[in-house]
Amino acid sequence: MTETVKRIIRSNDKRMNLIIVLGLIGMVLILLSDFIPISDKSKDGSDDKSIMDESESYKQNIEEQLAGIIGDMEGVGKVSVMVTIGSTKEYIYAEKSDNDRKNTANEENIRNQSDIVLSGTGGKEPILKKIVTPQINGAAVICEGAADPITRERIINLLTAVLGLPTNRISVEPLR
Repeated sequence: MTETVKRIIRSNDKRMNLIIVLGLIGMVLILLSDFIPISDKSKDGSDDKSIMDESESYKQNIEEQLAGIIGDMEGVGKVSVMVTIGSTKEYIYAEKSDNDRKNTANEENIRNQSDIVLSGTGGKEPILKKIVTPQINGAAVICEGAADPITRERIINLLTAVLGLPTNRISVEPLR
């Protein structure tokens, strides 16, 4: 086999030499493709970072609003608020589904779902149905007036009404 390869390389057949050179160039390009970074890989990380930044800014905005409204209550004084969120912002897209096919053996409906897309000048984009804001899981309030049980109860009632949280997920403590 090596003799035939040597004979082909030494021959003056330009067509065969061109095929060999193009094959070698193709193999080198395939090997180099592993070392060249693809821009899509770095873009995915920045999307995750922007989602986290958006969730963090949402959380800070809620905390500032709550601190402002609680601080305006009588007998509260200096206040600090922290909320915990359980998820990030969620985008729900419009879908069309077909329930026409039925599996008779299991009596289950087989659903065929796909996103509804809108074709425009920028290409195809899915239709956004709604945006679900992050869910708030709990709240902690530290303030000067929390030593008074009436003030503490009023703060808990306010947070329950504003955030829709049960009282066991709200903590109000006095400032040291």
